Parts: sequence; structure tokens; C-alpha cells
Amino acid sequence: MIRGMSIFVAGLCALVLASAGCSRKQAKVPELIPVTGTVVIDGKPASEVRVFFVPQAGTPGNGGAGMTAADGAFSLQHQSGNPGVEAGQYDVIFSKFVMPDGSLLAADVQPESVGAKQALPMRYTAADTSNVSVTVDKSASPFNFDLKSK
Repeated sequence: MIRGMSIFVAGLCALVLASAGCSRKQAKVPELIPVTGTVVIDGKPASEVRVFFVPQAGTPGNGGAGMTAADGAFSLQHQSGNPGVEAGQYDVIFSKFVMPDGSLLAADVQPESVGAKQALPMRYTAADTSNVSVTVDKSASPFNFDLKSK
């Protein structure tokens, strides 16, 4: 759980820093492959789920992250703020924090600071337990993930 949380926080921080333009010197953006797809839970579209592609050994870069829309669709964003990730092998993890009353957690709030709970089964929140992996290359079509609530 802690590893999944740290990956979640690291990914979120990378996206925030990239979108804020905090770097004084713009690093060269590697060749990125757009990644899109859908997430469903028990066959139903899953909204507000964070999707993280975590690079496996030998895959360059830090991966990418995105959030699903109401229809379960997502697209990944690289830490540079550009769409996509580098070609390679990725473990995929998913996260959705909600408040104790079931409402969504605000994007700028740390889950543990407000008692938020993980709404997805814990197995999906860490690379070593999600058992979801993909290969991203130029021929990659949309990735569709069907998660199970039990």
C-alpha cells in the first residue's frame, strides 16, 4: 500500500511540476507515443480513476499518468506535460481516493491528511500486485482495462 501511495504521489507531483513549468532549462522531450484507453470496473465505466504506467526495468523515463472521464476514457500525460510515454514495458496501477462519505478527493489534497480511503481493491494500487502490464510501441492501440471489484 505504501509503495502504491508513493508512486501515486510521485506521479502526481511530476504532473504538477510539469504543468507549472518549474524547470528553468527546458529538457529535450523524448519521443513519446500517445496512449489512450478505457477503464471499467465490473463492466461499467470507471470515472475519476488515476491510471499510472510505471516503467519496468529497461524502459526509459518515468512513465505517465492520466485520469478517467465519466465514460472511463483516459489519455496519459508525460512529466513534460506532453501526451504519451516512451516506448517500452509498463506495469499499470490504478487509484481512486474518496472521502469517508464517498465524495471525491480534491486534486490538491493529500489523501492521508483528510482520512480519504482507496475506493479500488488494493491489489490494483501497486505494480507488484496489479498483475497488469502492457507494451507501448508505435503500433499500440487503445488499452482497455476491465477491473474487478472483488
